[in-house]
Amino acid sequence: MNENNDQTTVAQQAADFVDNVTDNVKSAAHTVRQAAGRAASAVEHTYEEAGRFARESVNHGRARIRSWEESFEDSVRENPKTFLLLAAALGAVAVALWKRR
Repeated sequence: MNENNDQTTVAQQAADFVDNVTDNVKSAAHTVRQAAGRAASAVEHTYEEAGRFARESVNHGRARIRSWEESFEDSVRENPKTFLLLAAALGAVAVALWKRR
């Protein structure tokens, strides 16, 4: 009878150990799920911020190009002879380089 009692006690201890391990695994899985959720949220936030920064940079670049274009157009309107001579000179250089080939 004593041997039977010892076996029951060992079996109960093993079952308690398995329950404890199972609880620890469940807790660890829950912690991992929470960490993965936080990481996914952080990645999503970073992705959105990078997209916003890229859009703002492109818009800023477009605005600067428009400003340069308007400034160039104003300069041409104010000094048409100068730009006509400049265009002719650039054309002559382009023809000279082309004939060299």
